[in-house]
Amino acid sequence: MQTLIFNTTEKTIEVNEGGIVLYNLENITTVKPLDGYYEVMQRVDSDTAPSGYSAIPVLRLPICATNMRIIK
Repeated sequence: MQTLIFNTTEKTIEVNEGGIVLYNLENITTVKPLDGYYEVMQRVDSDTAPSGYSAIPVLRLPICATNMRIIK
């Protein structure tokens, strides 16, 4: 079983399994639960977006095999 730790203040995630870190990502805007998976969105700078940045999906994890912990 994987564990996804989403820090909403620092905008980071860590995904680990059995004490081994599989992913460690920064600039995470949100983690969206969708049809059977969590979709991790990462902020990227963009000249074409009105706000100067956009969010793109960078990782999908199956909900059935992933615990998610949200910390502030």
